[in-house]
Amino acid sequence: MSAVADGPGLDPIQEGIRLFNEEYFCEADAVLEEVWRPEHGEPRLFLQGLIQVCAAYHHFQNGNLVGAITLLQRGADKMRHYPPRYLGIDASGLIAHIDGNRGRIEAIQRDDATDAKIDFPRIERAPP
Repeated sequence: MSAVADGPGLDPIQEGIRLFNEEYFCEADAVLEEVWRPEHGEPRLFLQGLIQVCAAYHHFQNGNLVGAITLLQRGADKMRHYPPRYLGIDASGLIAHIDGNRGRIEAIQRDDATDAKIDFPRIERAPP
């Protein structure tokens, strides 16, 4: 299965979420950046936070615990400024999972266990 889907009319946010849920965090980051870059309205900061979360989980996959912790904090903090459900995403549930993962990664870092696992969140998005 290809990491990136093609096709006309593809919703790039939904595609980014699909990639995120399949744990292709680097690819999800790239897709979401294409939405974020030209955005100048209200969603811009939320999208930036989501992109940072993608990058954080990519860092974790590569054993960069400091980068993961830092970007999970920054990304979640940006998304906290939005309603509990935003862009059809359960933002409050996602943020709670991110916060839990950040705490777990901090514990992993203290124990110096870079091969430890975490439970990556899944993003559920209601139709617009």
